[in-house]
Amino acid sequence: MRDFRAELNGVKCWDMTTEALFQAHGEPLEDCVLQNREELIGLCEFIERSRIRSYLEIGVWTGRLLSELHRLFDFDLVAACDHGWAKQLGLEISLPPETRFYGGDSASEGFTRWRRELGQVDLVLIDADHREHAVRRDFLINREFPHRFLAFHDICGARRETQGVSAFWESLDAELGLERSTMGIGIWSRDQDP
Repeated sequence: MRDFRAELNGVKCWDMTTEALFQAHGEPLEDCVLQNREELIGLCEFIERSRIRSYLEIGVWTGRLLSELHRLFDFDLVAACDHGWAKQLGLEISLPPETRFYGGDSASEGFTRWRRELGQVDLVLIDADHREHAVRRDFLINREFPHRFLAFHDICGARRETQGVSAFWESLDAELGLERSTMGIGIWSRDQDP
């Protein structure tokens, strides 16, 4: 197993500074990975162990997570969907040039057509609208397309803004998979589908 702690040294993740910005403004107004370091390390270990070769991220913020994962794993297919919230707040979105990008709402017909064209995606990370109905909608849409795993961020529901994700995750009756997390990344596979 690679030493992801060392490989991610220097990568800006959610930390006390980010938390202070979030508390003061209701948004983490900086360009960083919006997962804490332990979550990111755990996700990298899962990606390596599961031999993930294609990755789609729904809700990219500034693109830092997707960019770091692609740097580490050089995916055969890397894709992203985002409606540009970070950009509206004055931050730049930066993605690797080979990223297949859909700029818009993941609930739109345009997204559905775009997603169909992507074909098989090993891992889809859903980290966009955190309201329960929106998370469920993203799950139901993406579950219909070829994938190996669907992942969700903020499944712990530690703050009011993420309780919708937690409620949805609990309804799946799935396992968390990562320890020491105040946010939580949950990973679901079709094998768990009732």
